[in-house]
Amino acid sequence: MSWQVELSASAIKELKKLPRDRQAQIEHAINEMEVDPLAGDVKPLNGQEWKSHFRKRTGAYRIIYTLDRKATTVAISAILIRSEKTYR
Repeated sequence: MSWQVELSASAIKELKKLPRDRQAQIEHAINEMEVDPLAGDVKPLNGQEWKSHFRKRTGAYRIIYTLDRKATTVAISAILIRSEKTYR
């Protein structure tokens, strides 16, 4: 089954700010999500604000997204570097 991946405007902006080698790393992870969005180092997020969100770890970066299983869509809302403030 193939999934459609959609990036929010803020996720696109965050991706463009990254160094080129990191952009390629993130783009590779996004391409993998088209096949299986739950493969790799993926965890559901906790907390009221992050309910129904997942995070995929890609090196020092985190891809924050939600799944629509009926429409087979992955909606990426953020691409963040991991820090103490990432999930706050």
